[in-house]
Amino acid sequence: MAKNKKNRYHLPLPFRAGIIALALGTVVLFFYLSFLAYYYQRIYPGIKVAYLPLGGHTLASAHQLLSEEFQKRAKTPLILTYQGQTFTLNLADSSPSIDLGQKILRAYQMGRSGNYLVDLKEQGWAVFSGTTLFPQVTVKNPSALNAQLGKIDQVIKKKPQDARIILGETITLNPSVEGQKLDQELFKKQLTDYLSLKAPPPMTLPLQKIPAGFTTPTAEKYQQVLEAVKTRPLNLTYQSKQWTIDHKVLFKLLTLEDPPPVSVLTLPQTSSQLTGTDFSGTNLTSEEIGITIDQTKLAGFLKEVSQKIDQQAQDAKFSAEKLPNGQIKVVEFQSAREGRKVDIEQTARLISQALFIGSSQGITLPVTVTQPKITNADVNNLGINQLIGQGVSSFTGSITNRIYNIGLAASRLNGILIPPGETFSFLETVGDISAVTGYKQAYIIKSGRTVLDDGGGVCQVSTTVFRVALNTGLPILERTAHAYRVSYYEQGGFKPGLDATVFYPGVDLKFKNDTPAHILIQAYILGNNLYVDLYGTSDGRVATVTTPKILSQTPPLPEIRQDDPTLPKGEIKQVDWPAWGAKVTFSRTVTRGGETLISEAFDSNYRPWQAVYLVGTKE
Repeated sequence: MAKNKKNRYHLPLPFRAGIIALALGTVVLFFYLSFLAYYYQRIYPGIKVAYLPLGGHTLASAHQLLSEEFQKRAKTPLILTYQGQTFTLNLADSSPSIDLGQKILRAYQMGRSGNYLVDLKEQGWAVFSGTTLFPQVTVKNPSALNAQLGKIDQVIKKKPQDARIILGETITLNPSVEGQKLDQELFKKQLTDYLSLKAPPPMTLPLQKIPAGFTTPTAEKYQQVLEAVKTRPLNLTYQSKQWTIDHKVLFKLLTLEDPPPVSVLTLPQTSSQLTGTDFSGTNLTSEEIGITIDQTKLAGFLKEVSQKIDQQAQDAKFSAEKLPNGQIKVVEFQSAREGRKVDIEQTARLISQALFIGSSQGITLPVTVTQPKITNADVNNLGINQLIGQGVSSFTGSITNRIYNIGLAASRLNGILIPPGETFSFLETVGDISAVTGYKQAYIIKSGRTVLDDGGGVCQVSTTVFRVALNTGLPILERTAHAYRVSYYEQGGFKPGLDATVFYPGVDLKFKNDTPAHILIQAYILGNNLYVDLYGTSDGRVATVTTPKILSQTPPLPEIRQDDPTLPKGEIKQVDWPAWGAKVTFSRTVTRGGETLISEAFDSNYRPWQAVYLVGTKE
């Protein structure tokens, strides 16, 4: 028979669980009460003001701890370095203060609201998650702080450098460079965080970048367009006149608009005539990159052009008298002239279009024309209606007496009328060339030497008349070249062979007026140039004169030095320059309506000539 076991008593499970819970609750309560007892009048753990934990501190000890830390930070100078330079920042000078009382009181009051559940929550949050409070810092003397930061900024501040475009034969781009300055607002925040115990002391100076106004990417777009500006010339034309604009001048007329300042362009120092250019080859427009023609600069450039076009309208004047020899001479003549004015504003638009649209056409200058009230036909019935030809020569370097003689001979030509079908004779028109008729002594070539004689310089006038007769297409009946090449007649770009000598009474210059109307001679001096204009009625003839060709040459002769009693003793003056002897030829063709009226050649045979120096002998 099995032995019966002794029955045991077991507490019910719920009862046992209750006992365990009660025991645990008692333990928890004990520790919580102990926690409350320990932190009686102390700040609960896990609570920080700034980065300093205040758990276990009384109000007084917490205030002392924070005050000491704040005073330490406020009174200890900050030492900062930048690129080998040391800066000392005295925060105490700015009189900073910190509001610790409110934050410490708030730290103490956390978990002590009197509401058990709220307190328990705040206490638990502080212990397990932590709670941080930040005091408020006030700077009572901000100007002192600003002054210190300003001094630092002056040292480390760097101005930005705009990209620079250097215009010349090549277009060079100097890239932009960013500037920098002390980021004072950020630095003040860092200092405030430091003083309010939020953060350790700043170790570096915060910098703020300053962007350039004209950056490299933008400048590269300008460079692309300006490179296109160099591609081809831009011609400005008006009637038979033409001006060519090259890129050096054009670059000076350009304005780079916002954002780049004027200083971004370095212009070439030399000036030459302009070529316009084409932007077709780029994907940019002037509006996109802000390149325009500065109208003020353009007006300055066009001033020289307009001076050769602009003129006031001029009414015709005409009066004549009969000379003792029966010849009619015009004593007052003013040719009617239209008024002209270049439209600068319209020209600027046309140049801009040619540049930025890429037009390959030249620009015909827009000119406003006004007609005179009184025309040439209103004041004479001789057919003196228009300018039909002009001749010019330069007498630069002439002595005073020679210039006087040129003016005198020109005055005796001025106003002369040549009837249709008549022959003009230079000697008959000018008359006797001597001291008796008013001429002074000047140097002439006589008997192979340069000597003083009456009327030196008259050949300047005959040469100019020869040139106007050539250009007008009139038949030349008599012309003689000088025996020697004369330097005056090769000035102004003229080649040898376009001269005509006269010598009273045998060597003359003659041409015929074979036009349907009278021809009026107008001779005048401008600067160092003599002009002879012929007015009449054009019958449509066109004269083509070839450039003189030198067929052969002979070297100059040795120099000559001659005494001159009019010059101070010892003074040496060169009056002639060495010239090669030469055989020269040129031809002239005169046509009208496809018909050749004249076809002829002019030959000149010049002997070699030497330099001639005058040596003063006057005491």
